Formats: sequence, structure tokens, C-alpha cells
Amino acid sequence: MRNETIDLIVLAGLLHDVGKLLERGDVFREARNDPHYLSFCRDSNGHPTHLHAAHSAKFCDWLEERFDCLRKAEDKNWKSWCAAHHRDDETSFEASVIRIADRLSSSEREVGEYYQRDIHRKTRLEPVLERVFLQENTDNTATHHRIDLCKLSLDSDAVFPKGAGELKLTVFERPEAACNPTQWNHLLAEEPLTDRYRQLAEGLMGDLNILAKRHPELPLPHLTGSLATLLEIYTANVPSATNLRHPDISLFDHLRTTAGIAQGLYLFQKQQANPKLDIENKSDFKWMLVCGDFSGIQKFIYNLTNQGAAKGLRGRSFYVQLFCRIACDFILRYAGLNRAAVLYNSGGKFYLLAPENIWERILEARKRINAWLLGEFYGSVFLGIGFSRVKGEMFEQGSMSTAWKQAAEALERDRLTRFQENLTESFFDPDTSFNPVASCKVCGSRILKRENDKCDACDRLEHIGAWIKDMDAVLVVWGDAAESQRVGDSVNQKTFIRIEELGVSVFLVSRSTLSELKTIRNLDAECLILADVLSAEGLDRIDTPACALSMMALGKWDSHRNIRVQDGEAWDFEDYAQNAVGIQRLGILRMDVDNLGSVFIEGLRWPERENDGWGAIVMKNGAPKLKTMASISRMATLSRQLHWFFAGYVPTRLDDDRFKRCQIVYAGGDDLFVIGSWDQLPTLAETIQEDFRRFCCYNPDMSISGGITLHGGRFPIYKGAQMAGEAEHRAKIVRKSWDPDSGMLKSGFCFLDTPIVWEDMAAIRVLHRLLEEDIKVDRGWLGYLTQMTAAHQFWVDRAIRTRGVSTVQAWQELAYQAWRWRTAYQLKRRFGNNQGKIEGWANLLFNNRYDDHDPNRETTLPVYSWLALPLRWTDYLHRTKGGK
Repeated sequence: MRNETIDLIVLAGLLHDVGKLLERGDVFREARNDPHYLSFCRDSNGHPTHLHAAHSAKFCDWLEERFDCLRKAEDKNWKSWCAAHHRDDETSFEASVIRIADRLSSSEREVGEYYQRDIHRKTRLEPVLERVFLQENTDNTATHHRIDLCKLSLDSDAVFPKGAGELKLTVFERPEAACNPTQWNHLLAEEPLTDRYRQLAEGLMGDLNILAKRHPELPLPHLTGSLATLLEIYTANVPSATNLRHPDISLFDHLRTTAGIAQGLYLFQKQQANPKLDIENKSDFKWMLVCGDFSGIQKFIYNLTNQGAAKGLRGRSFYVQLFCRIACDFILRYAGLNRAAVLYNSGGKFYLLAPENIWERILEARKRINAWLLGEFYGSVFLGIGFSRVKGEMFEQGSMSTAWKQAAEALERDRLTRFQENLTESFFDPDTSFNPVASCKVCGSRILKRENDKCDACDRLEHIGAWIKDMDAVLVVWGDAAESQRVGDSVNQKTFIRIEELGVSVFLVSRSTLSELKTIRNLDAECLILADVLSAEGLDRIDTPACALSMMALGKWDSHRNIRVQDGEAWDFEDYAQNAVGIQRLGILRMDVDNLGSVFIEGLRWPERENDGWGAIVMKNGAPKLKTMASISRMATLSRQLHWFFAGYVPTRLDDDRFKRCQIVYAGGDDLFVIGSWDQLPTLAETIQEDFRRFCCYNPDMSISGGITLHGGRFPIYKGAQMAGEAEHRAKIVRKSWDPDSGMLKSGFCFLDTPIVWEDMAAIRVLHRLLEEDIKVDRGWLGYLTQMTAAHQFWVDRAIRTRGVSTVQAWQELAYQAWRWRTAYQLKRRFGNNQGKIEGWANLLFNNRYDDHDPNRETTLPVYSWLALPLRWTDYLHRTKGGK
């Protein structure tokens, strides 16, 4: 168990630079004239510097007045650790920890400091996603977007970066800089943003006031957790440093990584005989990066038949996301760590920054988790762990990508020996619950009671799928079963999930239940409020229990959508198929980010410059010489923003009437899984792809690929999920298949068994519209083209089978064969009196040109190679109900 000092260290790390927000908003301005507060920001010569430290000190006093745990803290010096971190004359070990952690966390900042009056109030956050630099983005030396200065929410204005023109930013150039403005610019607001900063500061303080009035007795660990949540809401879109070439690290990410580094440094040094000895040494391995990953969760989610599958599927998806978070928190608790150690936790994967000397405790915690997973899922889900050691100079040199890569490699090795530490003699004892004559009708498991037709796990997951219908928050309660009973009895809440092996219970609660929970005291718990609820309502309109408060972005099934009129039940898979336009089919869409591993390991490298960062780009062998800038703060920022897009924003897209017959099964990390009536999914996929491009500021090195497959309403969902995954893979390799020199760029889409590149979707839309016009008059032209493409596919398949040529080679050989003149003849025969239509179709089919406004605009891949897609799309939309 951790002691109070660890939480005070984390608190000091979280608040050490909060004064930047307050100073820029002119909050606590009086502190700058108060000798006491100015004492925190004087240099060795007694001159005032880093005046935001005075605001931080005043905020600490303000916070202390409101919470009992701070007034009663055993060590009263925590405020000094927090506010005096810019001074080098601290006398305490803890103050040194915060100072060193701040400098390590901020060491990612690039050279090129400059000053201008009010620059700290005129600067907006630069999106790090625009700067990702692999091999496609060769001109990525300047940024042209900024993130608006607002609180974190699911509104599009808070999610998407905006161009300089939209934000009315002007280019500020340092007079002595030799940089070409086209290669670098610093975009500033025309006037100081003081009011916007003040609104954020007052919002943060207002929410803290609400918590203090409700629960002034909130324990210190719960206060630090709640504070981290509120800091994310109000400072995630605030730049940390403003007088730098690229202000791409948010204040929140700087604060949380400082707290994480400080916690690890403190715990490592406290284990030494003399904690102060070598505390400044940057060549010692004092931290470790821990990579945890749950393998098998995709298979677990989709491993069910279609007996009540929709309800079971949404229960499984939610359960997986929940236990991934709980398992991470269990490791932290077992190792005595505050949640500040978490750099990332989404999509079944987490990264922790921990002291180097507690790895055995983490492995012991992992052993207990895997023992539970063995008993719960019989080996289908496994928690793998990878470690890499970290020293101080790795923060400074921006070489955290090395640690990231080493941890990922260690994880892969760990996966080769799944459950090794759990394979005791008792593991091989016969399982008395095995049923030799029957299996679960949902998942097929033989672990089945004789009198049941569903196994206990599937029955529980279906219940969870029903419970989440009215869920607005999740209450995670730690302790024995008696504690869970106490909480449940207090609010008459009998429906909860109990994981006895980990000592935790989970209550799925509505807004009304939250109101009842606020009266319960002495809770060792965390309340996870869904992001869409907190974003829409605000803390002032949501009752909260006396425990840590968190916000959970959860891409999940919307149980209020698609309800049967006749019985009030939610649609099942057959309902989605039957309500499709045209052919009755269920669609499955899977999408994920391309090259994400390479982005983290190689993508955060940028050109070096002469003259301390102000001069021309340094060239090497004709190309820019790159330096790694993959700092812990940048990597944490990038992963957090991606998670917010997928788990937070993407589910809101389904509120659009165009997608009202679609449901999110899973969205988080960097991928998503959606089911729905097939006719709505292509537009949804295209919309998400366009949104992702906009989110990444149209950076060509950031792309997403997806695949859609169609199935009958009774088709096994696990098989459909597998086939959609295969379609997604085909989308990722189609570009490379046609152009081996295309580099790392993927950005593809596969629909109706036809892989394309996203750029050709516009041409497909044009073709689709032309076919829609013709099919109203006569299906003959559609029929001819369909027969022609079927013959093409037959010829290609035979060429591959008999002559061993590649798919692309076969299509290329087909380019100038007899189909061209036969098609020309058919065009003349069918549209002889309409020369415009003949030319339009000829341009499409023979010249790959599709835009009447730009006659030279061509498709990326030959039209005849993907012509089957718009043909089948049009045909399926006009099939009668029940059509095959």
C-alpha cells in the first residue's frame, strides 16, 4: 500500500504549473504583488522569474481551504514542493523530486526560444498529429492548424483542429530568425486570449468548489484522481510552453507526465540507502516503461452464435473494456502506485511509467489477473507484460521511442509463454464442470451445468448487455464482498459485477442511482462518468459519490436506438438485415489506424536546423536530417488524442439520421467495430475517414483503412467479424499491390469484396450516380457491365491459377483486351443519341477520368479493376426484399 507522501508528490506534480492557466487568465493577479507568493519565483539573485509559480502557490492555498485531507496532511510542505520547482535552492528531498521531474518532462521542448509581449496569452495548442513525419509527409516542416482554446468535450469545435484563417491567427516571425516562413511559422491570436483562459480557470475552480461543497472530507488519493480528471477537461487544449517554435504539448499532458515521473523517481530513490545521493544522475535506470496487452479479446467479444447475440455482443464489448481498465488499476494498487503512473489505457493495451525496482510486484499482480482470466475465460484471454528500462537522459534526448519499442518487443516474447506462471499441478486436474453431452448455445463452451442451455459467463454477459441500457456511470468499488453488499443495500442496487479474485465490484448506475450514492461515506471507489453524459451535462448537474471521479470515453452500443415497436425490445441482427434498403443484409464494418506502431517508434522525428534551431534545415544525402523528438509527453498526447477521437467522438457520429440503423460494438484505442443495415455503412466509413483526415490536419502520414462485409441476419457473428477483418487487411495492402514504391501509405477501403484506395471513392460515387440514373429507365446497361466485370474476374482468377502471375499483373494484362471495343460498341448502341453520356462513360471506363469540372482528374487505380463495386452496390440497393 502506498503512503500519503506518494499522493502528495503526485498532487504537487499535477499542480506545479497550474499557475500558467491562472496567470494567462489574470486569476489571482494579487499574488504577483504578495512577497510570500513572489518568494516561490525568485532566482538565485532574488529577481522575480517564472511568475506563474506565484499563481500556483496561491491556488494551492485556495485548494487547501476547501478539502480536509489537505489541511490535515502530515507534511505541510507539499505546497512548497509544488510552487518552488523553478528554484534550485530547495532543501527537501521531495522538492528536488518535483524540480527534476518537471525538467525531465519538459525536456522535449525544441530549441528556438523567443519572447514577445503577451505571447503566453496569444498562443494556441499546436496539434502533434499534424507533425507526424514518416516518409509520405516530406514537406511537413510547418504547421497550419491549431486547437481552439476551450474545455475538452465531444463537440466538434473541441475535437478538431482549425486552420489559421478560421481562428484569425497571424504569423509571428522572430526578426533574427533565418527560417523560411514556408518552413516554419508561429501562429498567434491578434489579441490576448485572456478571457478564454479566465473561463477555463474559473470552470476548473468552479467544479472543484462543487466537489468541496459535496464532499469536503474526500480522501487524498480520491482528490488527486478527481483533480486529474478536471485538469484534463480544462487544460487538455491549453499549450504548456508558449515561447517555443512548436507549442504541441498540452498543459495537461505536461502536468500528468511530471506527476508520473516524480512518483517513479521518489519511489526509486526512497529504496536507496541515501535517497538524495545521485538523485540528479541521468544515466541510471530509475524508471521502467510497462506495456500491458490483453490478447484474445477480439475473439472473446465475437465468439458467440446468433442466439440473443446482439444483447450478448454489447455486453461482451462493454465487459472487455471494463476489465481492461480494472486490471490496470489492480496492478497499480498491488504495486502501491497512484494512477499518475498511467500514460495510456485503451483498446486492450496500457502503458505505465513505474519505478525500476518494483517490477516483481507488477509481475505478481499480473499472475493474479491471469489466474482469474484462466478461471473466467479458460485461457482465451491473456494479459501479456513487457518491460523496458528508462533513464533520465532518455527523456532529454527524446529517445522514449526506443523504450516504447523495447517494451513492445518484450511483450511479444512474453506472449510466447502464455500463462507460464499459472501452470501449477492443480491446473491439470480434471474439470468437474465439463459437460460431455451438451454445449452452451451461445458460445459453444462445454463448461456447462447439466440443467442449463447457456454457460454462466454468457448468461452474465447477456444480463450486462441489458443493464447498460440505462447506464450513465460505472462505480468501481474495491474491498471484500461485504463492502459491495453495503453499497448495494444502500441504494437497493442488486445488479453488479463481482470479481472476487481481484477484490472489486462494479455497479452500473443511472443518474438517479448516482443521487442516492452521494450519501455513502468511506468508499474506496472510483466513479467513472460516461464522457457523453459529463460533456453534455457538466459536473454541476450530476450528483457524485464521495470517491475519485473520472471520465470514461466508451464507444458502446446505444441501447435507446433501434427498438421494436411490437415488443419494445432492441433490434437483433435479423432486424438490421430486414430493415436494410434493397437486399436484406447485415453489414459489419471494421476500421483502424494505419502504421500506428511506426508512428510511435519512427513518426516523431523532425528536421534538424542550423543556428540553434533558427537556421536552415540540415540536409544529409539530399534529404532532411531528422532528430527524434519522441518524448514521453508527446507520446502520451498522441495516444490520448487518438483515444478521444475513437472512443469519444466517433460514437456521436451515429446520432446522424444517415446512420440511425447502425450500432457501435467497440470503439477505442485506434480502431472500431460497427454493425448495421448494410446500406448505411459505406457512407459511415467514408465519413469517419474524412473526419480522421480532418482530425489529423490532412497529414498524409496519418491514415485509416476499413473493410465492410455483408451477411444474413442469422450468419454467425464471429465468422462475420473474421471476414470483416480480412476485408480490412485487403484494404491495407491494395495500394502496395499496385505500386510497390508506394512506401508505407495504406489508406484503403474494401467493400463488396473489392479493395480500393480512398481517393477513388469520389469516382465510385460518380459512377454510382450515373448507374442510378440509368437503372430507372433500363437495367440493360447495368446488366452488361455486370457480365463484363464477372468475365474479367474469371479471367484474372484463371491467369493467377494457371500462369502464376500476381493479381495486379493479371489486371494489367486485361487492360487493353477485347472488352474495350465491345464496351465502346455497347455505348454507341445504347446511348447513340446522347453524345454527352457516351463521352462521360468512355472517360470513366477507358481513361479513368471522372470529374466533368476537371477533365484531367484521374482515378488512382484503373476503373475496370474496381468496377464491380459500384455495380453491385447499385444492384443491391434495388433488390426486392428478401433478394439474394
